[in-house]
Amino acid sequence: MAEEQATNIRTRPPIITIMGHIDHGKTSLLDYIRNSRVTSKEAGGITQHVGAYQVEANNQTLTFIDTPGHEAFRAIRTRGIKTSDILVIVIAADEGIKPQTEEALENAKATGLPIVITLTKIDKEETNVDKIKADLAERELTPEEWGGETVVTQVSSTTGEGIDTFLEMLTLVAEVNEITANYNPEYTDGFVLESFLDSKTGPLSDVIVQNGQLKTGDVILVGTQTYGKVRRMNDPHGNIVKEASPSDPVRILGLKEVTDAGEQFRVVKNEKEAQTVIEEHTKKPSNEPVMQFLMQQKKTELNLILKADSGGSLEAIEYALDQIIQDEIKINVLNKSIGQVTASDIQEAKAEEALILAFGVKENKKTKQMAEQQSVRIKYYRLIYELTDEIRDLLYKMQEPKIQRNDFGTLNILRVFKEDKKSIIIGGRVTEGKMKKGSLVEISNGEEIILRGNLAELQHNKEVANEVEQGRECGIRINTQFKNESPKDGYTLYSYEEVTQEL
Repeated sequence: MAEEQATNIRTRPPIITIMGHIDHGKTSLLDYIRNSRVTSKEAGGITQHVGAYQVEANNQTLTFIDTPGHEAFRAIRTRGIKTSDILVIVIAADEGIKPQTEEALENAKATGLPIVITLTKIDKEETNVDKIKADLAERELTPEEWGGETVVTQVSSTTGEGIDTFLEMLTLVAEVNEITANYNPEYTDGFVLESFLDSKTGPLSDVIVQNGQLKTGDVILVGTQTYGKVRRMNDPHGNIVKEASPSDPVRILGLKEVTDAGEQFRVVKNEKEAQTVIEEHTKKPSNEPVMQFLMQQKKTELNLILKADSGGSLEAIEYALDQIIQDEIKINVLNKSIGQVTASDIQEAKAEEALILAFGVKENKKTKQMAEQQSVRIKYYRLIYELTDEIRDLLYKMQEPKIQRNDFGTLNILRVFKEDKKSIIIGGRVTEGKMKKGSLVEISNGEEIILRGNLAELQHNKEVANEVEQGRECGIRINTQFKNESPKDGYTLYSYEEVTQEL
């Protein structure tokens, strides 16, 4: 009976996000589906824009995130939360793959989520469907009809052509991928689509439930920043509802503050528990020193050994861990069993450099001493969300930082004035963008980078400057970091910065 209460995993409607290049038909596609498929049930005839809506297709419910490129989607990459189950990338049949399409394709592939390609505007006269399919194949997204695994559909948001097939393919993709949720109310969680301040009612938040059953009166904790009791819930039609199930979008009233889009929420026992979590988070980082050794090692896997008080708890933990996005670092469960941590568990953890997660079991002094002698880490938990929060945080910190290069401008070198081992002074004309003091620079001979350094000083008309715009001449002193030959007149200098992105 305890195991049945611990987990209640069943299929749920898929959550679908639509991405793609601007003006390629994302909004038109969503509008057509909503207008043709969603029955008008709005309270008082006024549509409540909840940021998402649901439609029925082939006797299955589909949940669409209603704002293309929604901020909440960033949570897939930044917080390791699965805010979507299927990613639809729209490509205008008359334009093909554009820069934003490229970005959407790369981001989508990185998540490991199912991808459906939808060619829009097929009612236009000038389309080149085969060329787009060939371009997709080059990007490792070979269409099914060409022998690949990528679903490619064609639609017109003007005539409605292909919409039924598009929705049918989404239901099939959802079926194949067996999208599930834990319906046990004890594990209720979800994510915030958007949050805003209403002048009459106070903070309102549009959320999507991912597990459990969200009910009026529940106390929810959003991230580690705010909390509140759910005083009212409205569905996308504006109707007041008392309960929301997995994949249901609702607007809730009751949070004490406006929160960030993409934040995850969970139901806690009471307001005191929520306050305690927030206070503890402000006092210390969630990643305790006992786990620092993992962060200091460059790994591609996080090895875990699971111990729990029941089979139901083990199943619930495994399910919760599976909901964490695993990109650069993969979770690898080496072993799982019921009962206290044993000597053999410690020996295996030592040999495999694994972390032992113990849920709902008592700590044993002898095994604790043995673990300390073997430098094995054991973490004890009473709440599943504490376990998953810590593992998600650990995965985040174990990843390599992402570096993005932002180019400022280019300069044509007109003269080299002075050069020594540590620096070089040159003059030139800015041909694109601008030169910016303090930026990183590279000098190219047309074939390779021959010098890299920091733009330490910048002058225009013999006066110190912070920036020099395109078309103007300037003098530059570079503190060199790397050089394999001396620059000459006519060489090109690139000014840029490197920005560490959120993981």
